[in-house]
Parts: sequence; C-alpha cells; structure tokens
Amino acid sequence: MKVDGEMTFLNNWLYIIRNCSFDNTYKVAWAKAITEISHEYSYGNQEQEVIEITLTVIAEKVVRYYWDQTVFFDLKQSGNPVKPPVIVSIVKGLIASYQAKSGSLKPIKWFKANVENLCKQEYDKAIKDIVKALKADVSYRFLRIEGKEIVGIYEYQIKADSLFIAAESLKLLKENSLIVFDAINYRWTQMLENFNHSPRISKKVKIIDEENVRRKPLTKFSSYINVENPKHVCFLCGYVIVDETPALDHVIPWSYLYSDDLWNLVYAHQTCNSSKSNVIPSEDMIMRLEERNSNLYSLLQTTGIKDKHVSDLDLAINNNYVRKFWITCQG
Repeated sequence: MKVDGEMTFLNNWLYIIRNCSFDNTYKVAWAKAITEISHEYSYGNQEQEVIEITLTVIAEKVVRYYWDQTVFFDLKQSGNPVKPPVIVSIVKGLIASYQAKSGSLKPIKWFKANVENLCKQEYDKAIKDIVKALKADVSYRFLRIEGKEIVGIYEYQIKADSLFIAAESLKLLKENSLIVFDAINYRWTQMLENFNHSPRISKKVKIIDEENVRRKPLTKFSSYINVENPKHVCFLCGYVIVDETPALDHVIPWSYLYSDDLWNLVYAHQTCNSSKSNVIPSEDMIMRLEERNSNLYSLLQTTGIKDKHVSDLDLAINNNYVRKFWITCQG
C-alpha cells in the first residue's frame, strides 16, 4: 500500500505539472521551488511525518527563477503583453534597483549578484510582495486542474503563511527529482514558446539551471568583419574606434537570439556597446546591417573564404533573417 500511495503522489504531482493552465508560469515556478526544497531539507528526524514549508522560502526561490529568465532573456511569462504577471513586475523593479545601485546594466546570475545585501530593503519588500501574490494566485490553485482539486499533495489553508506536506512525499520528490525537473522545464518551455516569439526557448530555460550563462568568445569573427570594416568604424555612433580594441556588438540583442552569428555582429566602441544594452534596434540600423551584410558577403567571396560563417551569412541574406528576427523581437 505504501508503494501504491507513493506512486499516486508522484503521478498526481506530474499530472498537475503536465496539465496546469497556460495563464502564466506561476504554477511551474511553484512546483520547481518545492521540488528544490525537497533536496535541501534535512530528513534526520525519522518520527516527523509532516513537514512545514513557508511561502517565504518558496518566494526566495521563485524570485531567483524570474530574475535569471528576465535579466538575461526578458522572457514573457504570460500571454498578456499589456499586463505582465505581478511577480514579474516585482522582479523587474528589483532588477532596476540593483542596476541603479551597482551602476551596471550587465546581466548577472542571481547567485552572483548578492541582491539580498546590495538591495536589502528592496529585496525584503519584493519577497513580501511575492508571498502575497503566491497566496492569492498559486498556493491553493496549484492543486486544481480543470476545476477539480487533486488531493493528497499537500495541505494548505487559504491565506496561510505555510503549507504542510507529508515527509514521505517530499522525500519522493527528492528521489525522483530528475524526472520532475525535466517535466517542469518541459512544461515551462511549452508556456514560454506560447508567450514569446524568440528562438531557442528550451536552451534558455535549461541554461538558467546552470551555474553560469556562458557567453562564447567572439574574437574569431573579427577577421571576417575586418574585411568590410578595416578602419574599425563604430556601427553605433559612426566614429572611428581608436586606442581600444573594438567591441563586437549584437545588433539584434543576444538576449533575444541567444546566438552568435556573423550576420548580426558589428564593431562598436566599448562604451557604445555597454550603453546600448538590450535595446531593440531602429529600422535605420536594421537597413544599415542588411547593407553591411551584402557588402561583407561580396568581399568575402572575392577572398575565396568558404566556411560555415560565410555560408550562414549567405543563408541569412537569402532568407532575410535580419528583418524577420527584428520584427519578431518587437513582439
């Protein structure tokens, strides 16, 4: 009977994840936080049958998930472009406070940002506000699928500060966490693909779980860009870059494409590049990039260079990638 009970809990947990509504990503974030807590909990007391999990502890994890997905990729977490989920707005406010105090717009992982200390007052308020949102929109609604409540998952009284889950159930989440996390990431990806036009959503969701969001070195592209821009003219301001190594700038933001492509890379001053951040380029800039790509491809043809980067450039020109991705990144 114990085995049957365990399988019922796990099957029901996965059933909720796989069938939760597409209103927003709150439920998958909630499920991920509780599953993560199952790994961190100390199960030393064998007599403890029920474990209390505070919504504050859940909120402290949820803020991290939305921070990383927002600060790097600005992923929309619901289908309403006019009114984003409350938690997303809270996190964006926290990001703005952090960037103002740190003096840097460079994306940084939550664990490296030290937000709790650098923006303690703003962080404490954000956690309280997220707890309030979790109480109203997730805590008890997580258990309901198509109007029916799934029993035996955890106990929660509406407006309470904690939920209570059987110790055996929490252990079961820990023991099956690989399966559970895969299901959560898959469902989260499905939702984000429904809410966002940007490519490589699954990679963006997966990379958030890694310690570092690794950016590959771009120096290999310099030899190609030099062919068309030997004087190192900044694409952003139009002035020649002197006394510094040109930065390689993604015209269409990297946070959208999550890819390094010759057809989207140009020379820029270090300061122009850093101040541009993730701003969507103007149509004039897109037209200049299209012209640059045509000129660059023609010049590369005369040099006899034939490799993957040149082939990708040709493919991008023929398939109008620059304009297509520029249009979709605005949605």
